[in-house]
Amino acid sequence: MAKLQAAFVSTFPPRKCGLATFTADLMEAIAELKVWPEPQAVAITHADNPLEYDRRVRFEIIQEEESSYVAAAHWLNRSPVDVVMIEHEYGIFGGPNGSYILTFLKHLKKPVLTTLHTVLPQPDRARADIIRALAAGSMGLVVLAYKGRDLLVRRYGIPKEKIHMIRHGVPKGPASSPEELKAKYGLSGRVVISTFGLLHPGKGIEYVLEALPAVVGKHPEAVYLILGQTHPEVKKHSGEAYREYLHGKVDGLGLTEHVRFVNHYLTQEELMEYLALTDIYITPYLDPQQISSGPLAYAVALGKAVISTPYLCARELLAGGRGVLVPFQNSGAIGTALKELLASPERRAEIAARAQAFGETLSWPAVAKSYVALMEAAVARRAAASTEPVGAGR
Repeated sequence: MAKLQAAFVSTFPPRKCGLATFTADLMEAIAELKVWPEPQAVAITHADNPLEYDRRVRFEIIQEEESSYVAAAHWLNRSPVDVVMIEHEYGIFGGPNGSYILTFLKHLKKPVLTTLHTVLPQPDRARADIIRALAAGSMGLVVLAYKGRDLLVRRYGIPKEKIHMIRHGVPKGPASSPEELKAKYGLSGRVVISTFGLLHPGKGIEYVLEALPAVVGKHPEAVYLILGQTHPEVKKHSGEAYREYLHGKVDGLGLTEHVRFVNHYLTQEELMEYLALTDIYITPYLDPQQISSGPLAYAVALGKAVISTPYLCARELLAGGRGVLVPFQNSGAIGTALKELLASPERRAEIAARAQAFGETLSWPAVAKSYVALMEAAVARRAAASTEPVGAGR
């Protein structure tokens, strides 16, 4: 297969969202394979919040303007791009339920693959129709968990052979030891529990806080880090109400010596350092249908003992004894799990070893190779099915 030029349609740094980070990481990993030219990006941008992008962003789509999606498709049609990857979340595209992405597809003449970062198990008709239209207009769909593929087949009627499962990639961990990192962040001598992510009420952090008084009573060395700023979209509509609610709980439960908020957008380097120094990582999320979690994948790959509620992504990543699952909205179960792991470093080490062994399959180089193979196959299939050369109309 000749070297191909790929373009990714997604949010992109410095926009602060997990999808932007995912896309930039995947593009960088593909570039580092040195088998293709560096991928390009078409960035989804808010009209009222223009951003300064790096050289990889070659075109911008104004999220709220349907004509911008048409312009982007025409630009790609004229460009030397061979294959387009759409990174799909309903909330990042304009129109009802993000329907403007279908306008983009209608005008695009290049081979397309679409990664679905959310697969709703019980979609309304409008959202289900968007996914079916994306499937019809794409050479293939990528999901980040096997359950996503099952849902697309059963609930959406999409052929199984059109769906590919590639897990969320994970960057390399820091070279420094956990002890060195604890010293760097003023946590020497502490056993660190942490949760990372853009804060919003669906995170369920209050259930961890309610569990902590009994935990720190037996393990006063424990400290819980709540890492990350409030989700920008939540902040627009509700301000810092959820964070203030959590602060109130910390004060009311007498936990000020055992809880720390790190209230800024963490760089990837910071995040990986905080995860590396963590002893127990916890995701108490409330949505049972959540199908992907970058931070959870990171924690597993770094060999952390993980406690989680049983949302779809966690059930897959933590299977086979790679973590501890607890019921939703159950502070008692969280407390029991924390006390058991804190009392048994040996069990923590066993869980961590299983997680780390599995995590080797999540490295970005391994994930990038899977995407490259998929894109090469899509371009080859399009060429074989067409009477015109690939890229006709450039």
